[in-house]
Amino acid sequence: MRIFGLALLWAGTCLGQFPGDAVILETSEAGETLLLSGRETDLDVPREPASTFKSVIAWAALDRGLVKDVEAPLPGADGENLRMALQKSLNSPFDLLAVELGGDLLGEYAGRSGLIPDKIPSRWMEGREKEARHGVDLMTTIRREHQMAVGWMLGKPPWNGEAGRKLQDALLWKEAEKPIRAKTGTYGGSVWVTGYGPGKAVTVWLPGGIPRRPEALKIFFGLWGIPVPPS
Repeated sequence: MRIFGLALLWAGTCLGQFPGDAVILETSEAGETLLLSGRETDLDVPREPASTFKSVIAWAALDRGLVKDVEAPLPGADGENLRMALQKSLNSPFDLLAVELGGDLLGEYAGRSGLIPDKIPSRWMEGREKEARHGVDLMTTIRREHQMAVGWMLGKPPWNGEAGRKLQDALLWKEAEKPIRAKTGTYGGSVWVTGYGPGKAVTVWLPGGIPRRPEALKIFFGLWGIPVPPS
């Protein structure tokens, strides 16, 4: 992934509108990647994937037939379907799915997803099943998160199969003014929004906790010039 750091415009305003601690990557459908905010050295720092890992759990569950319909109520989600469970980043349904999949199988999907750069340790989930929702002790990077979003956008392996297509359907924020697919994550000092929409894939990272999630969403959807849709 070749990255260009430029002084760009965002929604008609100067790039200085971004928070000084934000790291923002944007890749066009043609493959040009721009570092809109942050330093290139930020891109490969190991970080916890937080709830972006729920996209891997969802993909594995779809591929293994544990979830067949992204619109059907999901066990443990208080009547919500897979799409809304991902959008609201509910914990209970993904805890249940992670346990049903098991650490070995889920670790295989984590490795195949490209999100985790290192070899998945054996028995990585043992005794910490509820932390699987955040990837337990598995680490990713901003670059890896963004490459996964680019893979979704371009339909490249492993996201070109039926389960990958269903996952992308589940990632759609239906209330958004444009067709945008995204996953958020807030855990371990990271606030993530990663996904894609018309013409580009975008990853936003901020340091901090849950109070900064609305800020990250505003930056992410603002790159398409639209407001944050209701959850």
